[in-house]
Amino acid sequence: MIKNHLSSRTHSDDPSKAHTSFNSQLNHIVVIGASHAGISFADQIRKNGFSGTLTVIDRQKGGPVERPPLSKGFLLDPSDKINPAILLKKAKWYRSQNISLKHSVNVINIDATNKQLLTSNGEEINYDKLVLATGALPRFLPSSKNISNVFVLRQPDDAIALRNAARKAKRAIVIGGGYIGLEVAASLRQLGLVVNVIELANRLLARVASPPVAQLLEELHRRRGVSIFTGTGIDKILEEDNTFRGIVLSDGTLLSAEMLIIGIGVTPDSHLAKLAGIETERPDGGAILVDERMHTSDPSILSIGDVALERGNSLRIESVHNAQESAARAASAIMGTTPPLIQAPWFWSDQFDASLQSVGIIPTAEEGIYQITRVGNREGGVSFWSYRNQELIAVEAVKDPKNYMIGKKCLETKISPNPDLIGNLDFNPLD
Repeated sequence: MIKNHLSSRTHSDDPSKAHTSFNSQLNHIVVIGASHAGISFADQIRKNGFSGTLTVIDRQKGGPVERPPLSKGFLLDPSDKINPAILLKKAKWYRSQNISLKHSVNVINIDATNKQLLTSNGEEINYDKLVLATGALPRFLPSSKNISNVFVLRQPDDAIALRNAARKAKRAIVIGGGYIGLEVAASLRQLGLVVNVIELANRLLARVASPPVAQLLEELHRRRGVSIFTGTGIDKILEEDNTFRGIVLSDGTLLSAEMLIIGIGVTPDSHLAKLAGIETERPDGGAILVDERMHTSDPSILSIGDVALERGNSLRIESVHNAQESAARAASAIMGTTPPLIQAPWFWSDQFDASLQSVGIIPTAEEGIYQITRVGNREGGVSFWSYRNQELIAVEAVKDPKNYMIGKKCLETKISPNPDLIGNLDFNPLD
């Protein structure tokens, strides 16, 4: 029986020492969360040989979908339904893999001592291993709460509501000049809306991309008619009868619109971890701390995807690549198989007709990082190679898949091409 007050539990100071390889007594694995990380784990644990009961619990309704299209093609789709093409897996896959997918269900408590969950429909579920793939929650502006026509974008329901509102609106304001904000801005502009993007930092993509990439994408948006305001905040959100009407910027500029999209980042959804007494970044929450095999401070619970942070790291990576890789590491840890090779982290973004592919991590707050431009062989193609001294640390390619793949191979094989030569098209970085 689930207890109202979870009993205290003593965890090992070194979680990795508390775990053993797979044994035949492991009968039931439960996964909470069915986005990229959760579904990737279900796939990998079967491929690693687990034949026991596998349950995936998701608070969202319907089949789990790809998240990246939600800010791009999904918003442009004239249909009112979710295109089956963006489903992570078709229904027959769950049947063939003998996976029980429980959707529209919330887990409301975890009794880690007795290895038992309580769900919103009153079901008690026992587990041998539990995988937390709970992801992250979008940040809101406190002053925007309880105002209609204000949107965030994280789940399919968010995208459906945003798409429906866009069909009736003429003007939109996007707060946040990161990838999600710019992707939504591009989609809304293609739908014919007047779009303003507001970014508090002095440039777009200030936390995630190099200055030349930010400049290239800003110029692209401006050419397509998007108005961009950087280095300014929001003084006031305007509403009438609890309906959004516009904003006043910190410099006094008044912008009117029928809809507001907030894309100012996310916070790890570690609420269930706290209920289970699992260690997180801070006493009040933050990311779930894991070791290199995705074990938490509880030997029976692992965590993967956006909600997890490896101990000793200060950067939590939010990407499809991280979701898939952490899922594969967790599956191999449970089954006692060889862990996957660590790839250089990759990411992509589509805005208007520009496809950005990025590999590696750019420490945007670090002094001394510089970029070398390498022109691609496709029209408009270009890549930016980021270096720390003579060390290659990242490659960002726009309309340039060839140099992206070359850069990815360089990073994964620890090749740092000479920065004095990388801009020369006759130079082969892999030699």
